[in-house]
Amino acid sequence: MNAPPSFEPDLTPAEYADHVLRDAGRFAAVLDTADLGVDVPSCPGWTLSRLTEHTGQIHRWATFCVSEGRSPTADEAAALETYDPAAAAAWFRAGAAALAELLRHVDLRSPAWHPWPTEQVAGFWPRRQAHETAVHRWDAQHAVGTETPLDPVLASDGIDEYFSAMIPRVVTKPGRELPAGSLHVHCTDVDGEWLVWSDRDGYHVVREHQKGDAALRGPAGQLLLRLMGRGDGDDLSPLGDEGVLAGWLAVQGN
Repeated sequence: MNAPPSFEPDLTPAEYADHVLRDAGRFAAVLDTADLGVDVPSCPGWTLSRLTEHTGQIHRWATFCVSEGRSPTADEAAALETYDPAAAAAWFRAGAAALAELLRHVDLRSPAWHPWPTEQVAGFWPRRQAHETAVHRWDAQHAVGTETPLDPVLASDGIDEYFSAMIPRVVTKPGRELPAGSLHVHCTDVDGEWLVWSDRDGYHVVREHQKGDAALRGPAGQLLLRLMGRGDGDDLSPLGDEGVLAGWLAVQGN
């Protein structure tokens, strides 16, 4: 596959940090009153407790990778696994607050490990953690029937990250191939259009209006959730080849 495209994030580190705090606060508000044993339909097989542990540990893991400039050793990773279900909300808020404060003042060009096929610099993390937190906040709220929309501007940026970083990572896994045909995705509430396709030369994505074999139009938040295997897509407008659309929507899943 060709080297993945690299688009500049649309928000500043401080803006991403603000989103981390806001969405983490909404996630933690669910934990204040919800049964941690409730199932999370958008993450099959997970309970709210498992979702909390996963997201909170990702916050701590990202904090380590940015502050130390490398991935943790096995012992260091084990030390990050401090989750206590009896204090879930406070634990979650503390990890998100520490992460957001670090991301707010991050040196974008400093070395920082991450498992995606793009440059190993700290500037990758503010964007990634804002979207990680936003989508899992929706998961937590959805589990108890209180979901609220994703921020449209952040969601449009999340679609951009999905096409420029998430898909290239998925297709590096053994046995994973991209579907034939091209897909055009178009946000109807904020700026954002993409055309993606794959051919013998690899995976391609451009940020512009072009006709694809299939298209998906709608609010940015719903588009991002649908690309991530979530949401019912009721407010989206699919067009063109149904097989091509289904193929691209199945790339990431949960």
